[in-house]
Amino acid sequence: MLRGYADCARRAAAKQWRREIEDAGYELRELRPSVGAAVGTAVHAAAARMLQEKIDTGELGSGKDGIEIAIEAFREETEPGAEWDDTTPNVAIAEAQIERLTLAYRLGVARHLNPAAVEQAWEVPAGDGFILTGRCDVITVDGVVRDLKTGALPRPYQAQLGAYSLLARSQDPPIEVSGVAVDFIRRTPKTKPQEPPVTETYDQGVSERAAYSVIERIRRDMTEFRHRLADGDEPPEEAFLANPMSMMCRPQFCPAHGTKWCNLGRKD
Repeated sequence: MLRGYADCARRAAAKQWRREIEDAGYELRELRPSVGAAVGTAVHAAAARMLQEKIDTGELGSGKDGIEIAIEAFREETEPGAEWDDTTPNVAIAEAQIERLTLAYRLGVARHLNPAAVEQAWEVPAGDGFILTGRCDVITVDGVVRDLKTGALPRPYQAQLGAYSLLARSQDPPIEVSGVAVDFIRRTPKTKPQEPPVTETYDQGVSERAAYSVIERIRRDMTEFRHRLADGDEPPEEAFLANPMSMMCRPQFCPAHGTKWCNLGRKD
């Protein structure tokens, strides 16, 4: 939730607290998974399988097994349908991209890593009844928190990485974190060669402060929304700032688009 909150708090709230918002009398739209997210989920499944095998046996799991798991995860994710795009217009191209991305991660990242934990889920109290949760893709034996991203464009993810670092250091006993990094693999069209992974490292302190800032904003906004509901103040949804200028302000990306929860978006 942290990575997209600054882009549009109202959209993020509609996704994270859908049940509470609907219980307050709002109707939200159902979304089909975007193909980009579904491909990312698939490659994450493959990466987790290969790296867990490395932890368990000392050897990286086979690329073939990883690809099979990835394709299965993709088909499960898109079983109700998907929002296709120009880079990935159909199932056949999606599965070819998943294979390329999985092999790129295996050769360009996974074989060089010494993982200590994979898909590690953490949670800690965040104050005022809120709980910070996160699932870290990889933490290495030397304490580097790493996150795998696939997509058309790389983006900064300091707040998300900082949250993982805070979560790790808040465990009992604390996990010593020495750095944070993103392994990015571009999802390229079928007609173009697969680009190798690119690893971006970020300042750990800056990332943690970014995470803390967003967490504070989320707590403040949600508390204000609940107070407005309890006091009968209108309109309670305005406790969350909307951003109709966001590139994600589209009906295929936002469950609030064109609803009472948010009618500020562009008319498609």
